[in-house]
Amino acid sequence: MADDVARAVVRRAHAHELCAGHFPGDPLVPGAYLTGLMAELAALYVQRTRPRARLVAIEEAGFACRVVPDEPIVIECRAPRGDDDPLRADAVVYSAGVRAARARLRFGEPS
Repeated sequence: MADDVARAVVRRAHAHELCAGHFPGDPLVPGAYLTGLMAELAALYVQRTRPRARLVAIEEAGFACRVVPDEPIVIECRAPRGDDDPLRADAVVYSAGVRAARARLRFGEPS
């Protein structure tokens, strides 16, 4: 996690698995799976300092363009700018170097 940014690259084979049955002949990674990938990386990012943290909300999410399994898919996660809350994270999906999706996620810790 250089520069306090977590990065992950989705393996092409895994991206194809996520597309199974989703527009055969013109596969597209579903938005729900993109959100799930962002949530997984955000959980690892937050849990490095708060190991008991669990996802409690997707505060916002947006999708800017199609994500196809044959293009490189990179996910990045960091603390929201100007936000000191260690239980929040911003995540972005890049497809072929273009910002394709984003999400702000909130975590909580058990009492």
